[in-house]
Formats: sequence, C-alpha cells, structure tokens
Amino acid sequence: MGTVIVNYGNQIQKMVEQVTSVNGVLNAVRSQDTVFIKPNLVVSRREWTGVNTDPRVVEAIVKVLKAMGISRIIVGDGSGMGYNASKALKICGYHDMAKRYGLKLVDLEKDRFVRTPVQIEGPFENLEVAQTVIDCDFLINVPVMKAHGHTLVTCSLKNLKGVMPRAMKTKFHGVDLHKAIAQLASIVTPDLIIVDGIQGDLSSESGRNPVLMERILLGTNPVEVDSVVADMLGYSPRTIRHIADSADAGLGICDLKRIKVNALNQPKNDQPIPMPVHFSKRFPCRIEADGACCTCMGNLLFALERLNEKGLLSKDQRFLMGQKIDLPNDSTETTIVVGQCAVECASADIQIDKCPPSAGTIYRRIVSFIPRFK
Repeated sequence: MGTVIVNYGNQIQKMVEQVTSVNGVLNAVRSQDTVFIKPNLVVSRREWTGVNTDPRVVEAIVKVLKAMGISRIIVGDGSGMGYNASKALKICGYHDMAKRYGLKLVDLEKDRFVRTPVQIEGPFENLEVAQTVIDCDFLINVPVMKAHGHTLVTCSLKNLKGVMPRAMKTKFHGVDLHKAIAQLASIVTPDLIIVDGIQGDLSSESGRNPVLMERILLGTNPVEVDSVVADMLGYSPRTIRHIADSADAGLGICDLKRIKVNALNQPKNDQPIPMPVHFSKRFPCRIEADGACCTCMGNLLFALERLNEKGLLSKDQRFLMGQKIDLPNDSTETTIVVGQCAVECASADIQIDKCPPSAGTIYRRIVSFIPRFK
C-alpha cells in the first residue's frame, strides 16, 4: 500500500517541516549529496500565483535541507512555450533566495541533454533529459496542484516535462500526450514529491482562476500522489489518462483503496474544491485544440475570456489550435485558426500565425474581423 501525507494550513515552513519529519525519506540524504529541487515554473510573468510553484514552499524545503547540513542544492526548471525559466526564477524571487542560502539556479533549457531509452511502450523510443537532473543524487519534485486544459489535472507526473528541451516538449503534444508522460515517468524518478497545494488554478495550467486550497502533500511515488490530487479535484484517478497509463505500466498505484492518505490535521474550512470546468464547456463557441501546447492554450483562454466579456463569442464560431486539427470542408461556422502549428495544418476564415500568439494578439485579430461576420 502506498502512502501520501497531507498537511492543511497556511504556515508553510511548519507544514513542510512536519510532512518531511513524518515521512523521514530525507534521512537518506548525505551531507555531500547534490539535491535538485524541481519546481513548476510555467510562466515568467508577474501574475504567476496559482500557476508557478510558490517559492515559499521551495524555501521551506531548502531550510529543512540546510538544517540537515546539506549544502549542495540546485533549483531549476524549463518554462512553457513563450516563457523563460531564467526570468521566472528572477520574478519569483529565487535570485534573492539563492544569495541567502548559497543555492545554484539552473534554467534547464540551457543545460546539456542526454538521450535516454524509455522503459515502457509508447510514442517514443528515447527521450532527452537534462544532465543536471541525471547527475543529482536526490531529486525533489515540487509541482502545483492545478487543472490542465488537455490532461484535466497536472501535478507531479506532468511536472517532469520541465526536464526536457523545448523541442521535445513540443513533440509531446503531437503524439499521445498521456502515454508520453508515462514514458517520461519511466526514466525520471523523483526521490521525493512535495506538492504545493497552497493556491492552485482550477481552470487552466497557465492561470485564470487561482483558488486558495491551503494544503501540502508529500509522497514518494508520482502515480500515487497524483491519484490523491485527482481525487481532491473531483476526478476518479483512472479518468486522468496519464495517471492510468502510468499505473498500467507498473509505475505506481492509482487505486485509491490501496493508497493510504495520512492526514496530519483537518482543514479549517472543510469546503469541497469545486470540480474544474473544462475549457470546451466554458464558452459558447466551439474549441478544438488537439496537440496544442500549454502556453498557446493558456493564451487562447485568456483571449476567449475577454471576447466573452464583450459578448463577441457565439456558437457559430470554431477555434482551432494545435498540431492535429481537422478542418472539415463543409463547415458553415466561422473558423479561426490560432498559432503556427495550426496555420500550417489548415486554411480558415481567420489565421493568427504566431508562435506563441499572445492573448492580446488573438483578441485584437478577432475583434478586427467580427464586423465582417455579423
């Protein structure tokens, strides 16, 4: 039986100290070991709350490690399309943190990558993994508990994508994304997972609706941790395909009856977290985004929010984005193709040929064309 520890509250330092003390896995780290902390740094904009890992969670982990006499600590990630991890590290306060504790910061997209054979079946035979991650002695995965446009839930399994180069991340969206995530989990195995559930986003992986959740989760198996997170967000773990694929490949357990949840306390406000509303049901228009990357999807959602506020969306509009779109010849809808990948695949009434297209660009292009279709 797997075990996932949950600690509720808003005293982050105390919460991290408690869960790591109960788990005890850090006792295996030697003073001379190199510890790599991998937060989720999707965006490099100032409005990162609920999207990027809260740096207070990372700092709490660093303090625990320092108290144990561990000095070789690296913090790093690779950001989403259109963003920059180097900037994200600065914006989120990691530069000051590095000075305080003597940390090394790494933008993994600037790292050397090692081609590594996958261990389970799927779309890839090999994946490229950052050398810094391969060389570390102890890997701590610190994802955010939040929704995702394609995979519904994103947590520790999907957070591992940040260890790959940008081109490979893009390739994931052109194949079976769920099996690809499972393949990555077969070769990159965290020693410890500490989930930032302080404030996540229940609408999008790149930010729209941050929700205060006030919890920290800890575990050692990403399938088990993500199964508990999926349940907290209102999903059966097996309905999250990358969790099911990982479990079926023998990478962990997704049966909640076989996962022990050790809650150290109870939440002060025991309100259930509302189940995320999928992007395809939030707007009157039709949206198809098979094979779209997270950044493009997030920017489109921002633009659609603004267009919807202005009453400019309708059921007669069809937005297409991603690497695997299918544009029917007999469609009577106004078709809007968004992003370079989609533009290369199809013709449409409106084409927005940018990579990635900003929310502002999408909004302005649609507004400029609206009078033609009224």
